[in-house]
Amino acid sequence: MIEIKNVSKSFSDKKILKDISFSIKEGECIGLLGPNGAGKTTLIKCMTDVINFDEGEISFKDKAITNFKDEIGYLSQNTDFKQWMSCEESLKFFGSLSGLSKSYLNNNINKVLEDVGLKEKNDYKVEELSGGMKQRLGIAQAILHRPKFLILDEPVSALDPIGRNEIKKLINQLKEYSTVLISTHILDDASEFCDRFVIIKEGSIIGSINKEDEEINRKRVLFQISNQDINGLVLDSQYPYELNRINQNYYEVISAEEISLSSLMSDFNKHNLDLIDIAFEQKDLEKIFLEMVSDI
Repeated sequence: MIEIKNVSKSFSDKKILKDISFSIKEGECIGLLGPNGAGKTTLIKCMTDVINFDEGEISFKDKAITNFKDEIGYLSQNTDFKQWMSCEESLKFFGSLSGLSKSYLNNNINKVLEDVGLKEKNDYKVEELSGGMKQRLGIAQAILHRPKFLILDEPVSALDPIGRNEIKKLINQLKEYSTVLISTHILDDASEFCDRFVIIKEGSIIGSINKEDEEINRKRVLFQISNQDINGLVLDSQYPYELNRINQNYYEVISAEEISLSSLMSDFNKHNLDLIDIAFEQKDLEKIFLEMVSDI
């Protein structure tokens, strides 16, 4: 549905985006992850035609994305709502700027406010809203025209735990009828609703993380034994391995090949090891992300 090909962007001779390429399928919810200053917001502004990019292509349904502005919804990091406006007035104001007719706005604002959990809040002033409510209003503004592609830039980063939980539930609802791109640096939140993640660092795509990457690492086994001395232990394994002590009675077996857990346990039994616990290592998504973006 969305194709980003070799996109680059510079400001004052400093390259902010460097040959960015990735795609988004219809119906997906993609997390654009990276540390602060990685280039996430700049890329989003290029995708929404807020700024021009220097090189490359961004297409929507095989045509330039600039031809489909009416099918794209965008929540920026800081939506400039006027504090003295009501929720309804705010949506009418931004809707009219987007070219929506008065009749459309009159017929749809109530439904959109209900969809984002602001039912009967039409007359509430922006200054009266909590952080979570303001973010809901921002999402209402982004989906007012029922876009097919929705872009959310840091939708939960400035919220307290209650507000974050509200917005996460809302995003899961939005996935039912929109393709979604979410920019964030908080993987713990994004992992609850994203199908996969594109990782950006210093203006370059450095990799991706899929849900299946969170599964078991079958090349590393962690085990615990009773208080036994296993220095110099040689296993009968058919694959090359390292045996390392982690602490006290905890050890690891690491191999360049997938380890057979049953064979490993058979080896332990042959050496009369009193095995208390054994399991493959399981990395969570946050650990994978941190390993990818770390400078260490």
